[in-house]
Amino acid sequence: MLVQFHCVDKTPSQQDKRLENLGAHLAWVESNMAQICVAGPLKQDEQIVGSLYILDAPTVQQAKTLLFSDPYYLVDIWASIKIQTFNAYAGTWVGGKNWPT
Repeated sequence: MLVQFHCVDKTPSQQDKRLENLGAHLAWVESNMAQICVAGPLKQDEQIVGSLYILDAPTVQQAKTLLFSDPYYLVDIWASIKIQTFNAYAGTWVGGKNWPT
């Protein structure tokens, strides 16, 4: 199951907090790479304003447990997190079309 997390940073900017925890965050990413389909910062006018993750897990709860172990979550960078399941049916990342017939 794919689970998408749209994480919006608190304001004012969380850049200092992100930089302080970047090493731990990247270590977390590397140790969980098998479950991360795609992840990265969300930007607006070159300013980081949040994070986007698509995680692969057996259940939504297991995906949440994984995200909630990210150092960025643990240091309370995000004001909100929108969680949705996701079906990867088309695009270059899934090899073209992948919808059910």
